[in-house]
Amino acid sequence: MKHALARRLDKVFSNTIIDRVLSRYGQRVYFPQGIVAQSQEAGTLAHFANATAGVALEKKHYMTHRVFDEFSKIVSTDGMVGYAPTAGDPALRQAWWDEVVRKNPPLASLVCSLPVITAGLTHALAVAADLFLDSEDTIIVPSPCWDNYEQILGVRHGGVVIHPPLFDSNLRFTSQALGESICSAKTKKVFIVLNFPNNPSGYTPLQGQMEDLRDCLVACAEAGKELVVVIDDAYFGLFHEETIYPYSLFSLLAHAHENILAIKCDAATKEALVWGFRIGFITYAAKGLKEAHYEALVQKTMGVIRSSVSSCSRIGQSLLLAAMQQAQYREDISHVTTEMTRRYRVVQEAIKQQESTPVLQPLPFNSGYFCAFRCKGNAEDLRRDLLEKHRIGTVALGGDLLRVAYASVDAELLPAVIERVYRSAKTLWK
Repeated sequence: MKHALARRLDKVFSNTIIDRVLSRYGQRVYFPQGIVAQSQEAGTLAHFANATAGVALEKKHYMTHRVFDEFSKIVSTDGMVGYAPTAGDPALRQAWWDEVVRKNPPLASLVCSLPVITAGLTHALAVAADLFLDSEDTIIVPSPCWDNYEQILGVRHGGVVIHPPLFDSNLRFTSQALGESICSAKTKKVFIVLNFPNNPSGYTPLQGQMEDLRDCLVACAEAGKELVVVIDDAYFGLFHEETIYPYSLFSLLAHAHENILAIKCDAATKEALVWGFRIGFITYAAKGLKEAHYEALVQKTMGVIRSSVSSCSRIGQSLLLAAMQQAQYREDISHVTTEMTRRYRVVQEAIKQQESTPVLQPLPFNSGYFCAFRCKGNAEDLRRDLLEKHRIGTVALGGDLLRVAYASVDAELLPAVIERVYRSAKTLWK
């Protein structure tokens, strides 16, 4: 039997896209008004004594290891060891959204949810799947794609993932195959994941291509399909060519159609240079939704978080917020972005220096951390050969794809890396 709090939230969604696309679990989940909720309420009113939370306090401060005092110049010990709110530090949520809007000016005039903090971007994707995916739903993820999508959507949720090609036979970006897959879906609801800059290819659509993609999805929605479009912005901002569409696809889809729920999954991981902090964000938008709808959806999201990780790490949130408040925050990020562009150009030139060969075909790339090669033979054979004979680490994906993460290799080494990739491939598949 559905809990009264869940019924109350679901009633808020009546006659909206959320009501039509919530998973069965998404319909049942709610944020309980138990220990956490009562502790948060007491935090604002219990001025005499707060006996709600299971923490050790003295004079209203956490009792913890004295060694942490050595680090308190940047973050207080309370900011290190205390529990974070279920949806995340409110100040960080707002600061992150302010940065999202700064980087995506079209969002400034749109009503969206405030980002909820997750335990990394993978967790944000998993939360989206929990709320909106049932095993019988049509799931579409263009190929090539990150291999963990299969774990999140297929293995964890028992769905079958369809992989239309991201590029046509001439290696040009295409949204046609995606549109055909959506139109041919037997279900009315379609769960889609789109990732730009793409991992593993390193490609982001150009201005016109991204707008065509938007138009393709709107046409499918206009035809009656109900689309949950998850935008994986893991590498957002790492754009190495001026012709690339400069904003997130989320900015084009946020209020595109009443039958499109856009979900932005991003993270401080790459955008803010704090890979191991495991801080992600999930943000929702759809045409016709109001503040009350977003607040109810945030409550649902908090229910998912409360029933899994309970809340995300406080120290990472505190440190990230402190970094974002520093004058050099954007300068440090800009420095890394500039260096990634430099390495991209070195790799681009190194590939041009190689003879055209039928055994190795580079996929289009213009952004992010990676480039990828379509192999004539088994990519795993090439990966092993590079590792064992040349001491070069790469990643083999999908049988015939080799991914090279130039982001993790010093620029002066990259020409030799690319040369040896080609040399090894020619030796294997003469």
